[in-house]
Amino acid sequence: MNQASKPARRAGHSANAREILGVMLAKNVDRDGYRIGLWANFYTVPVFAEIERRFGLLRDENNILFCLTHYGRLTARSICEVTARPKNSVSRAVERLLGAGLIRRESDPADRRKGVLSIMPQGRQILAKTSILFQEREALMLRRLNAADRRTLDRLLAKLMAGVAEWGGPF
Repeated sequence: MNQASKPARRAGHSANAREILGVMLAKNVDRDGYRIGLWANFYTVPVFAEIERRFGLLRDENNILFCLTHYGRLTARSICEVTARPKNSVSRAVERLLGAGLIRRESDPADRRKGVLSIMPQGRQILAKTSILFQEREALMLRRLNAADRRTLDRLLAKLMAGVAEWGGPF
């Protein structure tokens, strides 16, 4: 076992985050998937915590506002499919947003059993504010990349996301 892969030996079997990450990222087990997930967590978790603190919105609620702002009228089912979030989580978020007056639900004229969601002006205003938090976090986390690196990252992410239909949907 080389030095990088040895667990840190500290009082109480604890180690700092840098030591733990160094060991975990030095191994090649699911390295790409783990790093992508870890990066995504460092990106989203602090932002969603700040959104909840400032605006009282949870992750799924903010994501619903995002979908409705950028796409337009959608069903809750469509939001589940595009965000890969469970139906019960999206359903709870929809009810909270309806109660707060941030979205509205109308019957689909083609099928009255379906509810179609749309964003209200106050919901759009809140999303504009929460989007700034994401942009600031992204700028911080991507500041090590130059313009060419950013274009490469954009190209690679677009290529990866083009495979969404092949992934078989949420688990």
